[in-house]
Amino acid sequence: MPDINDAIILSCAPQGGAMATAATEQTGLTRVAVSRRIKKLADAGYLQRHGTGTRPTYSLGDKRFWLRVEPLADIVRRGGEMVVWEQHLAALLADLQPNVKNLAYTAFTEMLNNALDHSNGQQVVMGMHVQGGQLHMLVGDDGEGIFRKIAKAADLFDPRLAILELAKGKYTTAPLGHSGMGIFVSSRMMDGFAIESFGLRFDPNEARAPLPRFDWIDASAQLKPAQAQTVVRMAIALDSTRTGNDVYFKYFESSNVGDAEPGEAFHTTEIPVRLAQLSSELVSRSQAKWVMNRATQFKTVILDFEGVVHVGQAFVDEVFRVFATAHPNVRLKTMGMISEVATLVRLFGGERG
Repeated sequence: MPDINDAIILSCAPQGGAMATAATEQTGLTRVAVSRRIKKLADAGYLQRHGTGTRPTYSLGDKRFWLRVEPLADIVRRGGEMVVWEQHLAALLADLQPNVKNLAYTAFTEMLNNALDHSNGQQVVMGMHVQGGQLHMLVGDDGEGIFRKIAKAADLFDPRLAILELAKGKYTTAPLGHSGMGIFVSSRMMDGFAIESFGLRFDPNEARAPLPRFDWIDASAQLKPAQAQTVVRMAIALDSTRTGNDVYFKYFESSNVGDAEPGEAFHTTEIPVRLAQLSSELVSRSQAKWVMNRATQFKTVILDFEGVVHVGQAFVDEVFRVFATAHPNVRLKTMGMISEVATLVRLFGGERG
């Protein structure tokens, strides 16, 4: 796989005949070493060779690669996540379908902004790889860890419950500057989306379509000696027909987006119920309360039972009778139930919505 020096070389491709000279200056490699890497990148499809003589020129190939490690403070000083996108990724992804480019822009800048504002880290590693009809992006930081930070802020006894809160949306540890919608929206814009931190993993699509193979960069290796503590991986097909509005109109109240307070227009959430299982099946009222915590912030709550093979009477009663009766304005819907679970829900309390 390419490395940081290869990424620097690729960034010099628009300079045409001066590419090798510029790459030599920026990487510190010898001219011979740069020439060898250019040939290797061209053979692999990252560069396109023009001309057959001794002085060929190059342009970007069908494959794309970008990798960069920067101090977080430097990015803030230079103007934030938009500067990174405009200076590095905009040109590399300019020929993507407009809808895919817009989704990539939204997800990447949201995740980089999260690292800048929330991680309390020193460095960030950022990467992009286009190959095999897929765009992969990565943002990793060496901060305190997203799940640990949420668990501490929300006074949760187990950081695994932080994943459950994160999956619902509308949760942020900095409510004055953030609405808690960035991760929820970005994860729905991508085909694959996962956050890894201290051995825990949030992947909203894992039960149905896990994140595609993503072994082109070891984020922790880039941040040595301070290892990456939070890594966000994102993937989307280059021929995706999804648009940002597809996501916004599904989960937001389009009639009052312009007038609503931040977060108020965000009316629908999907809660992956399996995240409340921790080390046991869904049988207790406590687990039900974990699932329904903050559910009153939404008009519609879709309970996703994908990956759940059993539910108990107390769990079902707490969700579908106690909560539903206490909050009749919250519409409960379900998805992903296997037949056995659906039968138990009807038996113990009846499916609502």
